[in-house]
Amino acid sequence: MIIGIGLVITRQTAQPPDGRDPSKEESLKEWNEEANREQPPEHHNQVQSLAQQYKGVLFYKGNETKKQTALTFDDGPDNVYTPRILDILRAKGIKATFFIVGVQARAHPNVLKRIVDEGHAIGNHSWDHPRLPSLSSAQVIEEVQSTEAEIERITGKRSDLFRPPYGLMTARELDELKSLGYRVIDWSVDTTDWKGESDKKILALVNKEISPGGIILQHCMAGRPGELEGTVKALPQIIDRLRAKGYQFVTVSALLE
Repeated sequence: MIIGIGLVITRQTAQPPDGRDPSKEESLKEWNEEANREQPPEHHNQVQSLAQQYKGVLFYKGNETKKQTALTFDDGPDNVYTPRILDILRAKGIKATFFIVGVQARAHPNVLKRIVDEGHAIGNHSWDHPRLPSLSSAQVIEEVQSTEAEIERITGKRSDLFRPPYGLMTARELDELKSLGYRVIDWSVDTTDWKGESDKKILALVNKEISPGGIILQHCMAGRPGELEGTVKALPQIIDRLRAKGYQFVTVSALLE
C-alpha cells in the first residue's frame, strides 16, 4: 500500500504523535467515560449517508448476499482480555479482525504478534484514540501513520483497514484516509460491551441486530477492572448461536469481497 500526502513514517523512525513518551502506557480513563463513548442515536444514519458518498471507502456492512459476519475487537491489545479472547477464537476455529491502538501495540508487542501469528486480521485504530474531527489534518495523518509504522515494526505487516475512534468521522477525515489508501470500517452491530454489559445483554443485542454481512463491534481492552467480563462470557455463545443459524465467521476483508 502506498502512503501519500507527503508524510511518510518508516519502521525505523516511527514515533508517537506530539513527542509523547513511548516508554509509558498512557491513561485510558478518558476512553471509557460514557460521555465520550456513547453513540448518538443519529450515528448510524450519518454513517449510512457518508457511505453513499464514499462508496468503496466507508463500510458498515459487508456482502449481504452471503450469510457471513465479522467479529471485530477494538482498542487493544492488552494483556488481560485480549489473550482470553484469542484463546476462545482459537478453540472455536474463528478468525477475527482486531483494530489496534498504537500506544497499546507498543505496550504489548507480544500480544499483537500472537494476534497475527494465529491468523487474525488487523486494522489501524489510531495512536491514542482521539476524536479525529477535533484534530488538524496533519495530526490525523500522524495518528494513522504512527500506528501503522508501529504495527509494521512489531509484526512486519501493514493494513489497509482503519476504524475511527468512537466511530467519529467527517468528510474531511474520509478524504484524508482515502488518499492514504485506507478502507474505513464502521459497524452494524454494536454490543456496547464497554459499558460492562452482561453476557445476556450482549447476546440479546447481537441477536436483534445481526443480518448477513454484519460487522459486530466488541472490545478487547478495558479501562476498568471487570469491564469486559461480559464480552468474554458472551463470545463463545455468540459463535455457537450464529453458527447454528448458518452464519460463517470471516475477517472484515473477506466480508467485503
